[in-house]
Amino acid sequence: MINRIIIDNFATIEHLSFDLTEGLNIITGETGAGKSVLVEAISTALGGRADISMVRTGTAKARIQIAGTLEGEDVIIVRELMASGKSISKLNGEMVTLAQLRKFCSTFVDIHGQYDNQVILDPQNHLEITDRYRHKELSGELDTLHDLYQQYSERKKSYNSLRSEEAEALRQQDFYRFESDYIRNLNLYDGEDDELKEQLELMKNSEKIYSAVNGAYDNLYEKDESVLSGLRKAIDGLQTIASLSEDFESFAQTLDENYYSIVDISDALRDMRSSLNYSDADIDRASERLSIIEDAKRKYRMSIPEIIAYGEELAGKLNIIDNFDAEIEQRRKDMDEAYARLEKQADRVSDLRKKNGEQLTQALTRELKDLAFANSEFAIHTTRLPEIGPNGYDAMEYMISTNPGEPLRPLSRIASGGEISRIMLAFKHIIGDNDSVETMIFDEIDTGISGKTALVVGKKMREISEHHQILCITHLPQIAAYGNSNFRIQKSLSENSTHTDILRLDEDGKIHMLAGMISGDPDSASALDAARELNASAAVK
Repeated sequence: MINRIIIDNFATIEHLSFDLTEGLNIITGETGAGKSVLVEAISTALGGRADISMVRTGTAKARIQIAGTLEGEDVIIVRELMASGKSISKLNGEMVTLAQLRKFCSTFVDIHGQYDNQVILDPQNHLEITDRYRHKELSGELDTLHDLYQQYSERKKSYNSLRSEEAEALRQQDFYRFESDYIRNLNLYDGEDDELKEQLELMKNSEKIYSAVNGAYDNLYEKDESVLSGLRKAIDGLQTIASLSEDFESFAQTLDENYYSIVDISDALRDMRSSLNYSDADIDRASERLSIIEDAKRKYRMSIPEIIAYGEELAGKLNIIDNFDAEIEQRRKDMDEAYARLEKQADRVSDLRKKNGEQLTQALTRELKDLAFANSEFAIHTTRLPEIGPNGYDAMEYMISTNPGEPLRPLSRIASGGEISRIMLAFKHIIGDNDSVETMIFDEIDTGISGKTALVVGKKMREISEHHQILCITHLPQIAAYGNSNFRIQKSLSENSTHTDILRLDEDGKIHMLAGMISGDPDSASALDAARELNASAAVK
C-alpha cells in the first residue's frame, strides 16, 4: 500500500506532501483545483509517460516520490523529470529503467480511469478478465496449458522446418555427398598442417642439420680426444684424491653425474643423425600433402578442425536425407502426440472456464442490480477458435441487455459513459478479491452517475477497500461520504503564480466538504444537516 506521496514542481504543484491510510481515501476539490494534475503526477511516478511540459515553469526538474510497502517490504519510488528532457527512475535508491519500473508497479498500484472502460469494452480482453475471476482455481491449469502449447509449437516448428527443407535437401543431396566424400578422403587430423610445415623445414635444412649434429656427436664421443674421454680422465684423477678432501669427492661426484647426462645426449644425437637421411621423394610427398591441405583450407575458408566439423555436419544431413521419410514420420508423430496432450488440456481449461463464466455471470448480475441495472441481463458468449492458442481455443465476448425486452447485445455497443463506469466497478468489486495489487486508484469512476446509483457506487468502493487500499478522486458527495480518510485539493494564486495544496479533513471538515458538494455553500445549515445525514448513512455497514 501507499503510505506517503510527495510531489515537487509538477505543473501547478510547487510542493505537496500527504499520507494515505488503509481503506478508502477520498480526494475532492473544485473543478480545476488540480485533481487531474495529482493523478497524472502519481501515474508518472508509477512509470507513466513523462510529459516534460509538466515541469513547473522556472524550475529545473519535477520530482515525485511514493513511499509504501509491498508484501511487508518497504518501497520507495522516485521519478524525476528534467526540464532538459531527460527523466530518471529509482526504486529503493537504485536506478532502474522505465520498463523495470512499470513491471514492478504493475504489482504495486493499479490506476483505474476511463481507459479501463475501454479495456472492458474490448472483446479481446474478456477472456483474460474472466480468467481472473476465481483465478487461484484456474491458474495451475492455465500454466500447464501454456507449457503444453510451447511444447507443441516447438515440435510443429521442427516438423514444418524439416518438410520445408526436404525438397531443397534432395536437390542438394549430390552436392552434400560429393563434399562429404571429399572431406572424408582428405583424412585430416587436427594439427597436421603444422606438423608438415615443421617436417619440411627440417628436410630443406637437412644437410646443415646433419653436419651440425654429426660434428657435435664426434666431439662428444667419437674422437680420440672427445669430451667424454677427457671428462672420464678428470673424474678418475679426482677420485684418486677424493679421500683427502670432501671437496674433491664432491667434484668427482658432480662430474660423474654430468658424464652420464652427456652420454645420453650423445646417444640421442647418434639416433637423430641416422634419421636425417631425407630423400627428394620424401620432400615431394610432404610438400604435396601440405599443398592438398592448404587447398582445402582455401576452398572452405576454414581451419582443419572446422573442415572436420563441416564434414560431420554434411554426414548428418546425408543421414537425414537417406532416412527422410522415417524422420518426417517421427517428427509428425511427436507433433501429433504433443497436440493431443494440448487439446486434452485445452478441453479441461475450457470446461473450467465455462463453469467460471457461469459463476461470474451470476455474481455480475447481482452486482448490476445493486448498481441500478434492476432489469439487466448479462451473459458471456463463448465460441471456439479455429486453432488452439496459448490460452486454449476459447473466445469470449460479454453481452448485456440493460432494458426489459431488449435482446442481448455486445457490451461494446453500450453508449452511456455512466453505464460503462458502473459495469467496470461491478467487475472490480467481484474480481477485486482475486487481484493481488494492494492499492487501487480510481479516477473519474463517477462519470455519468448521480443520486442513488452514486450511493451504491460509494458503498461498493468501501467494500473493495476492505481488501485493498483505495484512492478515489470524485466530485460526488454520495461517494465522498464513504471515505475512511478524506482530502480536499485546492488551488490558490499569489504574485502571478498558481499553487496547489491538499488538506486532510477531520470529521467536521468532512461534513463541511460534503455540504459544499451538496449545495455549493459549505456553511449552509440545511446542507450541513444533509451532509451529516449522508455521512451517518455511509457509516452504517
